[in-house]
Amino acid sequence: MAKLLTLLMASLLLVGTVSIGASAFTAATVERSASVDVVADNEGLLALTDGNSGNLVFQDGSTEQLGIDFASGDAVGANPNATFELGNPADPTVSNAFTIKNQDAEQHQINVAYTGATQNGEENLKFEIYDSTGTSVGTVTEEGTTASFTAPATDTFYTVVTVDTGGGSAATDLTSADDLSGTISFTIDDVDEGGTNSDGN
Repeated sequence: MAKLLTLLMASLLLVGTVSIGASAFTAATVERSASVDVVADNEGLLALTDGNSGNLVFQDGSTEQLGIDFASGDAVGANPNATFELGNPADPTVSNAFTIKNQDAEQHQINVAYTGATQNGEENLKFEIYDSTGTSVGTVTEEGTTASFTAPATDTFYTVVTVDTGGGSAATDLTSADDLSGTISFTIDDVDEGGTNSDGN
């Protein structure tokens, strides 16, 4: 009986050794394809598309990026003591400066901010973002106000841009010494992962 047990143990050890030896390798190569095409802003995972508020908002033909520029024709900027609306806040789904669409197959948290402009304590530049029902989901300004909203897959959001150089709610008139130019940024978080990991910007 003792001899049989010893032989059985030896056999088990041998099987274990053979099994470990069979799973080892010294080198391996595994290749997989990846599709990461770079496309124009209006065709990307987060699509930014020129609205119908005029030629101050456009998709640049050379960079394929959405742009906003008040230097149009012979003009080099916005007038002082004036208010300009790109889109209609009373009907943003019909009249807007640009749209934001989540073209991914899953929902995302979209965080929006604007940086780089002169700050004077007044909201002279405002991006108001609306959902498909015309309800505001967030406001972004050059004064540091940011927006964050959940965008289900394939949903579109509508942005109205207001520039107030003193003709509306702004108490102080801006002059040619002021500059509202800056960068609007979109940071996308994965809602399914708790919104803590950025998918891109």
